[in-house]
Amino acid sequence: MAQEKTIHDIQVPYGATGEMVAVAKFYVANKLKDGFTKEKMFKHFSMSSKTYYKWLENKDYQKYINEMEHILLPQDELEAVQKMKKKVMAFADKQSVSSAEMKMFMDVFGYVVEADNRIQAEKLGISKDGTGTSAPKSVEEKKSLLLERLKG
Repeated sequence: MAQEKTIHDIQVPYGATGEMVAVAKFYVANKLKDGFTKEKMFKHFSMSSKTYYKWLENKDYQKYINEMEHILLPQDELEAVQKMKKKVMAFADKQSVSSAEMKMFMDVFGYVVEADNRIQAEKLGISKDGTGTSAPKSVEEKKSLLLERLKG
């Protein structure tokens, strides 16, 4: 049986430095982890975002990163996740949902619920903690905001 391909088996593009390779592997290996940001990656490597985006202008470097991503996230696994997500989405159309189905739905789509909560709070002029989303800059703006809230 053939050995499974890893990100280390991908051909490094001509002209790519060791730092470019290290950054690409770090990015691909960590981008799906909770809390990952490119800013943290830049800090980790003591590099500027400008440098990284300059590297990405190289089509071979982009291809290198994409090939590594496909190894870490195989198409068949991605398709399986998408199929299950559709099944969980179907819970929203059911007349009655069990608590297990509701929990599953919230586990899968909790981030969407949180985003909707933020959007609704912003429409009301409040943030999640109950304060204004942005502090008024002048006394007149503060008065206006208070009067709007008092009116109801």
